[in-house]
Amino acid sequence: MVSGAPTRLGCCDRPDFGRARPRRISVSYGSPPPPPGNQPPYGGNPYGQQPPYGGGAPFGGPTSGDPGTLDLPYYGIGFGAAVQRAFKKYARFDGRASRSEYWWYALGVGLIGVVLYVLLFIGLAAESTALTLIFGLLFLVYFLATIVPSIAIGVRRLHDGGFSGWMYLLGFIPGCGGIIQLVMMCLPSKPEGAKYDRVGGGQNFGGGGYGNPYGQ
Repeated sequence: MVSGAPTRLGCCDRPDFGRARPRRISVSYGSPPPPPGNQPPYGGNPYGQQPPYGGGAPFGGPTSGDPGTLDLPYYGIGFGAAVQRAFKKYARFDGRASRSEYWWYALGVGLIGVVLYVLLFIGLAAESTALTLIFGLLFLVYFLATIVPSIAIGVRRLHDGGFSGWMYLLGFIPGCGGIIQLVMMCLPSKPEGAKYDRVGGGQNFGGGGYGNPYGQ
């Protein structure tokens, strides 16, 4: 081949005039820009960790736990503590009693009463004057010892439901009176019952109970 001579192109060596070669463009989306300021991510709470309405108590329900005083109801109390607490408030008709206070006490007093009644029945069935007299006296003493705290805690339970303590007299109506009283004892607590508290009403329905949005 002579230097300077034009180069002959083959059939497949055609020059590419005017046709741009495609470029491979790499697009990097990256990470989304951070939210302005100290904003929480999408779905977070924009107001931070807020306490529930009422300073920690669920809305519409009293706070469980020992209130630290006998002047306020004890929500979520256990069996032994409920019986002991009822006798500590032996003849107190002011204040309130939670459902757990009332029903644990009623269960304890009722079980002991059933046992004494069964023993009295055994003495009568055995036709033993001595056993009948002993168990009869025990049953009578037990009844007299529990009648006052039983009425008192019943009145306090009515207060906790927002009713007057005089509604306890409905239980003496023959027939339906006992059923009405039973239903009332099963009703949930109401904030209106705080007016029956000795300590000014509402401590366990305010900052620590049902919730006081303006309190501490």
